[in-house]
Amino acid sequence: SLDVPLAALSAMPDPSAAFVYSASEYAVGAGALTVARVREAQDQTIADIQAMFERILAEQGMGSDQASFRHIVASAVNAAGDAAILSDGIVFPRSAGRAEHALTAAFEHVLIDRRLPVLLSGPTGQPAGPVIIAWDGSDEVARSVKLHEGLIRRHEHAVIAQNPDDLKSNGAGDATSADRLAQWLAARGIASELHPFTGKIAAGLLRIAEQSKADMIVAGAYGHSRMGQFLFGGASRSLLKAKEGPALALAH
Repeated sequence: SLDVPLAALSAMPDPSAAFVYSASEYAVGAGALTVARVREAQDQTIADIQAMFERILAEQGMGSDQASFRHIVASAVNAAGDAAILSDGIVFPRSAGRAEHALTAAFEHVLIDRRLPVLLSGPTGQPAGPVIIAWDGSDEVARSVKLHEGLIRRHEHAVIAQNPDDLKSNGAGDATSADRLAQWLAARGIASELHPFTGKIAAGLLRIAEQSKADMIVAGAYGHSRMGQFLFGGASRSLLKAKEGPALALAH
């Protein structure tokens, strides 16, 4: 429905680069056998992933002219960062937003280090609903709205969720005004309504999403990388850790 091509990307490192060989003939032979077995396991995994992708395409009625699959030899972090450049967005499973997932490092790298738009998937089979925009007037959420314009346009209705106590004032007059965002949406054929709320940000957004049956929340992500460890602000961290809720469209 977005009228853009869909590309599925599989990335795995070269197993031979992960082994250190000793000078012993036995150790070299054992290492080579291990590498061969790892490569065979990788080949089977790639085939399984491609088969799953093709089943999803068939279920969605999409042809090969609309979608493609490719595998590259690289780390998931580097592959995701490169794939996200000039893309309308890169989709990760919702669980990648939580710690200790195989794709968490790639998700963090794209969102924070590359500052590119990221979409965390919602529950399967969820019917289309309105989009919620967590509008606080910050640079991060403004970037998220602009970078996810294509996804927002897919919706005919938007709910502007705003906590008056959490507005980011930058001295730019009406920059934090929900009316300004509503005008931006209207110019793109999207009706909107303001839904103010109080209390904790993440809990309020998830509550509004449930009430309005929204299928996506557009928000800014607040955090930074330091010493290889990903740190999020309270609201972002709570949204990412939520086990239930719609898809999350994020930008930093």
